[in-house]
Amino acid sequence: MKLRTALLTTALVAAGLVVPAQASAAAAPTVYFVHGYNDSGGSDCESIWANAVDYFTRQGRESLRTVAYYKGDENCDVDVANATTDTRIKHVAAAFANYVYDHHTSKGESIEIVAHSMGGLVTRVAMLGSAKGWEGFPKGKLKVSDIVTLSTPHKGIVDEDKYDSTQWDSMVPGSTFMDVLHEPENRLDQDWAASTDWSFVGSKEDKTVDYDSGIDKVHHADHKFGYLPDADYDISHTNIRLFGPGRAKFNLRYWHASEGESHDTVNGWAPLETAHNALDRDSDW
Repeated sequence: MKLRTALLTTALVAAGLVVPAQASAAAAPTVYFVHGYNDSGGSDCESIWANAVDYFTRQGRESLRTVAYYKGDENCDVDVANATTDTRIKHVAAAFANYVYDHHTSKGESIEIVAHSMGGLVTRVAMLGSAKGWEGFPKGKLKVSDIVTLSTPHKGIVDEDKYDSTQWDSMVPGSTFMDVLHEPENRLDQDWAASTDWSFVGSKEDKTVDYDSGIDKVHHADHKFGYLPDADYDISHTNIRLFGPGRAKFNLRYWHASEGESHDTVNGWAPLETAHNALDRDSDW
């Protein structure tokens, strides 16, 4: 297995962001892209994930699937639920978990997930509820090797009163949903989460999900990436799922749990590059 070029390897080493060799596209697991909250009760997956799918495809990834869970969703590859914004996040998560179990885990197949905003909570609870055997979930861990969340409100959203719905209320800091998510036995440093590599990505310029929430500050994740203020590029709540690599480099702070300390670079990856490189990696990268 090889990185794309020796030049790229050298650049990554210099930035402190070394990535292990990637599996061939033919052997790579399916990647599911899970969108976030939409107060209209419907999202266009093609629009939301076009940049991500294009970038991942150019990197040789072939099995890419966008996920619908709102009844108003369109142009998505798979439909796991018929939810509204008043459907509990837990119930959406159960529907997604059952889809993953039926189509992959039950067949011995592992997948990977990239999720934006509330989609990261749907993903996290799908994993948690299955591992814990909650009612309505598959009974047992889902086979998901890697999860990347982009601006997910792991600690809650900023504007508590922006929308009036069950899902939005669940994402308010201090809600019952948030309290349960962070009970000691439900955190990512517990055995239930150990078979998955978790990467959280947040931004200082995100006004919907603040930096501390996006990286779930003070709580465990295997890897954390935080975009710092940049004079040229606004890594907003939306842009964090849109920006792929180009000539630009980004102000990036990153941590690996195995090291226990953070590093800063002004030559950081673009957000979609970070998401891509966070998949299929060894624990000692």
